[in-house]
Amino acid sequence: MIIGNGLLAKAFDSHYINDSNVLVFASGVSNSKETRHEEFLRERQMLIKALCEEKFTIYFSTCSISDPELSDTGYVIHKKEMESLVSSSENYAIFRLPQVVGVTPNPNTLTNYLYQKITSETTFQIWRHAKRNLIDVDDVALIVNCLVQSSRAHNSTINIASPFAISIPQLVNVFEVVLDKKASYTALDIGGTYSIDSSLAATVANQSGVNFDETYNERLIRKYYG
Repeated sequence: MIIGNGLLAKAFDSHYINDSNVLVFASGVSNSKETRHEEFLRERQMLIKALCEEKFTIYFSTCSISDPELSDTGYVIHKKEMESLVSSSENYAIFRLPQVVGVTPNPNTLTNYLYQKITSETTFQIWRHAKRNLIDVDDVALIVNCLVQSSRAHNSTINIASPFAISIPQLVNVFEVVLDKKASYTALDIGGTYSIDSSLAATVANQSGVNFDETYNERLIRKYYG
């Protein structure tokens, strides 16, 4: 059973759409810059209703919970509250995700934003010292499915991320190479990074056929934007 129809929901269709024992909750707030109370309330109400199904519930949270720069934002506070709701149930798995990349019209994703700015030849700003972690939505589905099927995710909170974070200037350069187009931007001397413990996901990635290596970020951008 899947709740949602966006990027994550579609990635799990082939795995759980007809599974009556598993509920994939993929209809939450996805914009990390969201501030509207009604959007947070919408997810809370949907999640409470979903948990009443008393199925094994898969919930997607955010690795940003570990980012000290975002700890007091409405989005992170909300996600912590939703994690608490899920973990109070008896049968769940919480997966914290970084920047998920795939086919989506959502303009709020980092990669869609950069693609739009570069292809439209619009000048934009970046944070020189900021790093982000990107992961293919298809790889998320493979890793999650492996963890769930092996019961290693039962009643656990797990980070799923690539071992190779990338700085924003480097990511812009990858887009320039893939698109064969020069970006027009100014770099602000701000930004930071934070560590994500994704060791379990990395182990499962090998078993799932997911190839995390130093070319991962460029291969990912080529797959969806090349």
